[in-house]
Amino acid sequence: EIYVRDRAPQVRFTGRNYVLPRTGQAGVPLVSVNAPKLDVELLRIGDRGLLPALRSEDFLGQLGGFNARTIASEKGQRVWKGTLDTVKAELNQEAVTAFPVLQAVGKLEPGLYVMLARPSGTVPADDEGYETQATQWFVVSDLGLTATRGRDGVHVVLRALASAQVMPGAEIRLIARNNEVLGTRTTDAQGHAAFDPGLARGEGGTAPSLVVAQIGGDYGFL
Repeated sequence: EIYVRDRAPQVRFTGRNYVLPRTGQAGVPLVSVNAPKLDVELLRIGDRGLLPALRSEDFLGQLGGFNARTIASEKGQRVWKGTLDTVKAELNQEAVTAFPVLQAVGKLEPGLYVMLARPSGTVPADDEGYETQATQWFVVSDLGLTATRGRDGVHVVLRALASAQVMPGAEIRLIARNNEVLGTRTTDAQGHAAFDPGLARGEGGTAPSLVVAQIGGDYGFL
């Protein structure tokens, strides 16, 4: 006779994709096994801390409690922490539960978000700094950016992800590797913004590294 014991409580996210649509999205899906409740934490890294975060080794990786506390206390802030009841499922079977980001947090400020989750009661308090948690990096946005760089400068085209229509009147910022703002433009009627050729020829810390778009309360980057 053999005995296969039940699966340990666990949770994971569905992938590394990190752009969530602002309209029509039900939430961030979490896949759990034998975990009726999940401890969930949501962190935000603001606009000025965006570039260092994107260039760090942590970006899109799985974080431990120590890294999460560092983001909350030094690089960003904690915007939500609590418990999520998962969808009921049979023993040892996967259950998919959507975390309603917009309902939980309310207005999402511009920036990069990090969600961490683990089954409730599975990690002792003195071990929180070393236990890796399921981690999802994301932004909630309807802004689809395309950027090209050539002899005539940097060209940016902005479209809505939901409708693919061009978006005029949006603010576009070109950010250098040293996190300085090289220039700011506004998209025209074709959703296009152009930056001077000199800005594209920067070297070292002044080389263009990031494009940020903002219109109304929506925000995106490339």
